[in-house]
Amino acid sequence: MLERRRLDRAKAAFATRRVDYARVRTLLTGDIRPHSGDIVLARVDEIGKQARLELASGRRAVMFPGDEILVAYGNRYAPDQYEAIVGLDLAPCDLVAAGGVAAIEIARHRRMIHPTRITPIGLAADAEGRRLNLMDFRAEASDALPRIPAILSLGTSMNAGKSLAAASMVRGFRRLGHRVAALKITGTGSGGDLWIVGDAGAELAADFTDAGFPSTYLVAIPDLERAAWRLMNLAAETGCDLAVIEIADGLQQLETAALIRSEAIRRVTLGTLFSAYDSMGAMSGVATLREAGHDLVGLSGRIGLSPLGVREAEAATGLRYFSPWHLQEGGLVPLLRERAAEKLWAAPDGMADALRRLAGPLAPAGGAPASRHRRGSAAGLPDGAVAGVRQVLHLVAGFIVEADLRRYLPAEGEAAAPGGAPSRRVQHRIWSSGLGMIHVLVPRLAQGTYRPRFLGQVLAPDLVLSVIEGLGQPQGDGALRRLVVMLGGAEFERIDLRPLRAGIAEICERNGLAPRAEDERPALTIDQLDLFETGEEAGEDGFGLVVGGEGRHGHAATNETGWGETGWDDPGWDIRAEGDGDPADGASHPLLPGGAYAVQGG
Repeated sequence: MLERRRLDRAKAAFATRRVDYARVRTLLTGDIRPHSGDIVLARVDEIGKQARLELASGRRAVMFPGDEILVAYGNRYAPDQYEAIVGLDLAPCDLVAAGGVAAIEIARHRRMIHPTRITPIGLAADAEGRRLNLMDFRAEASDALPRIPAILSLGTSMNAGKSLAAASMVRGFRRLGHRVAALKITGTGSGGDLWIVGDAGAELAADFTDAGFPSTYLVAIPDLERAAWRLMNLAAETGCDLAVIEIADGLQQLETAALIRSEAIRRVTLGTLFSAYDSMGAMSGVATLREAGHDLVGLSGRIGLSPLGVREAEAATGLRYFSPWHLQEGGLVPLLRERAAEKLWAAPDGMADALRRLAGPLAPAGGAPASRHRRGSAAGLPDGAVAGVRQVLHLVAGFIVEADLRRYLPAEGEAAAPGGAPSRRVQHRIWSSGLGMIHVLVPRLAQGTYRPRFLGQVLAPDLVLSVIEGLGQPQGDGALRRLVVMLGGAEFERIDLRPLRAGIAEICERNGLAPRAEDERPALTIDQLDLFETGEEAGEDGFGLVVGGEGRHGHAATNETGWGETGWDDPGWDIRAEGDGDPADGASHPLLPGGAYAVQGG
């Protein structure tokens, strides 16, 4: 029988943090073959690379020869440190990870010294003598199809920047109001990455050790797939909308190479962010992931230390580089919101609610879910359009600031507006638009503070592109006015947009952004417009809208969360309301699924 006092004195490693040591009553010794995940009481013989043991609390405890430690057997794969496997018996072995993994070293990086040497004393067992394994203490959750989507953080190798990219994405989603989980589904037991994502604001931070694995090297792929789904469902139970999932090591590592081709993983993924050291690694990795069927959303990682490397990588891959700071400001949110909206049309069972939460609350006004053909080099923009679109946004921002400024300047004989007239000084502000950083100069007020409303807005790419496309149509100010009103406020509903429209046209011509010609599809004149009460489709507070004409018809139901249950007899038609158009621009507008419409009635 194992003395409780001896067990309490032993230093318990991070990898064993879920173990209930009250169940450990005996030690198994003798001719026993250990298995991955078995808990072992061991003695420290010789200090090597691992001079400190990471405890469950995260504290790194100094080890001394003669100390007794509680660790778990497991295999390790780390190109810049060790390869190690579980031995055939309880003979002396190595502590190959400071998080508490015991194995026999079979290879090491040339810069590494030998690992800390340990001697197993015995395997932890319960009162009946049954050996205890980390799998006995795993988190309990369903391994059915997850109810929340994921975004993957992959990279060229260890230390490419995957963990920082994952933590930055967590911060960006949390900053914009989402409850997000951070999961690491492969690697070797260590708490460092979990502490970072927890500090970034993850609602749940968990890894493969929570699924019962001390490490994932040589674990069967179906077991890893089930573990990933189990952790995602655990996150869903805590109320998370999204899981940011990191897969360790590079794309050539045994398990990673299989997981990137796993249909079970791709099925629940909205997109993949790839971290690289250099442009060649970025180009090769992106090609590998695209061949495997991944939908990439951008680049990140240590390549960002080199502006020229970023330029090469963006040119070679057609993807945009996202710095950690841009990710932390929510730079990926507009694109992921678009992906969530698209996936809603064919959502896996049980995932629709999470996708709606992800897409709906942050979706700016501007129409139906974006089409896939519009995705390109940056946040869903076509290749070559990035610079021009940012110039358009810079012009729109300046237009709004100038109009706001006129409201602060008193007319002749009038008093100044509240807050005082602007001073001669200006201040620099950065607008994280979701389509890049827009640098704006705003005036300082003599009293108080002026902050443009648009500084808190993020945009979907299609909203800006619709402005450009509208320039080629006879009455194309509708999209432009909606953009300006959304960014500046209701006071812009009747402002003269002709100077702004002319400036945007000039930018488009200079950057080769040709506006789309008027759509040649026949318009359908509405001769029926009915409002009906609906409970099942939209809830008690909802209403339905039916339109019809020339033998075509459609229907939609809505409530405060947005449109749902849409169905159209012929989605190839533009259904236009003739006569009473938008009072702001006098134009008629398509009535399409996903749009937002105001209905008045007596």
